[in-house]
Amino acid sequence: MRSCITCKSPEEEHRFLNPKEAALLKKRLDLKNVDGYMVCLAPLGDGTKQCRNVRKYFDKKPFQEPLRLPEPE
Repeated sequence: MRSCITCKSPEEEHRFLNPKEAALLKKRLDLKNVDGYMVCLAPLGDGTKQCRNVRKYFDKKPFQEPLRLPEPE
């Protein structure tokens, strides 16, 4: 099982948020703009789920506690 790589390595694959994720994060953080935020795509467990921790560009720990986006519906 892989741990959350978001806080450990900038080499793990990340992508910028899609519009639905951006809207969710804006509401959750009460921000007007989340353009610089990315979501971690590291596989977890058996590989059927992704880490989905949020980071800002390559700031490894933008939040006191890791912030994870829910799995897509």
